[in-house]
Amino acid sequence: MPELRENPKQRDIVGDAAQENALQAPEEISNQARGHKANLSNPNTSEQSKENSKQKLEELGGEGAFFSKDSK
Repeated sequence: MPELRENPKQRDIVGDAAQENALQAPEEISNQARGHKANLSNPNTSEQSKENSKQKLEELGGEGAFFSKDSK
């Protein structure tokens, strides 16, 4: 008799949606912006990569994307 395989794990739609929303937290947006800003000043990255980071940084809100716990 052939060996039975387990059914694949069901997707946790509610959990996945919560995770997607967590990625939009101000801290996460700020972390993404910091990474792109660092890429812009890195002499070891290509011009194409820098253009991509510049575009992504603008999409995140430019300088306004940086989160500060001191901000009110």
